[in-house]
Amino acid sequence: MVAGVVITVGGDRIENLRMCLASLEELEPRKPEYAVVVLDGPVDGFQKDEWEAVRRPGGKQVPVHIVEAPKHEPGMEQPRNIGVRKIQELNRHNGMLRQGYPVTHAWFLDSDIIVSPSALASYEAAMEDLDVERVMVGPYDWLPEGVREQLPEIQNDIRWASFNSIPPTEALVNDLSAGLACLGGNLVWPIDQFARIGGFWSELHHGRCEDGELGLRAVACGTPISYVVGARGWHLHHPENMPLKLERNERDVPMLNERHPWVQGAGLFVVEEDGKRFNVQCPCGWQGNTAEIWDHKGKCEEEGWGAV
Repeated sequence: MVAGVVITVGGDRIENLRMCLASLEELEPRKPEYAVVVLDGPVDGFQKDEWEAVRRPGGKQVPVHIVEAPKHEPGMEQPRNIGVRKIQELNRHNGMLRQGYPVTHAWFLDSDIIVSPSALASYEAAMEDLDVERVMVGPYDWLPEGVREQLPEIQNDIRWASFNSIPPTEALVNDLSAGLACLGGNLVWPIDQFARIGGFWSELHHGRCEDGELGLRAVACGTPISYVVGARGWHLHHPENMPLKLERNERDVPMLNERHPWVQGAGLFVVEEDGKRFNVQCPCGWQGNTAEIWDHKGKCEEEGWGAV
């Protein structure tokens, strides 16, 4: 596994991006080949010369490649897809020059995520222990306002029940909860698999439902998924535009439902809450917000909560 990081950034998140990239410098024992930063429209305080670094002798600095893009709207190429396309271009360029190793995996990070020094090593170890091409999901916990450092004791990621119970060497296929766990803030995709199923869907708003839709598509296509508990990240606090989120949910969630009619047979259904969202029904009869699916699955003894 050779990783290239894809980070999308927009608006006023430049200080968080600085911290995200700084955390990549602390990765041990090996760093990613490079980070591709995709600007989702204008970014306050961005100066290109500051960011594009050249690897120093000894390989201690992660090179950064900047891609400038217009602000994403549905129908335009997804910023994360632009980042993967840049990795493919760099692979071809480096191959012609016979430099470095081809990057095989895209590690998607939100610009608001700082990662543990062992995060990449945990993903790599998972690949070494089970040599199966698969999507790998890492946890990230939300930091309190004003805290800008890693807090290992915090565990508020809604997926912790699965991270704690499912080892990184288990590759889950046709598992609905694993597909919904593929949040784009800390997520690794094999590039060939990512390209095979078409990447993130351009018709959705960037930053809302596109990671969940791709996770559902991975399940439908039989792509294995693993939880990698050691690949920890922490989400830096920032204010959220809730009215805009609810407006986008109201548009995008029904589109997921229409594109994936099989989810209704797996217990997923749209409700008129949070703009619009999915609720889920377990074979045991329990119903609730999909945000509770991992906790419930860890407690439920019913079998057959499948996906297709």
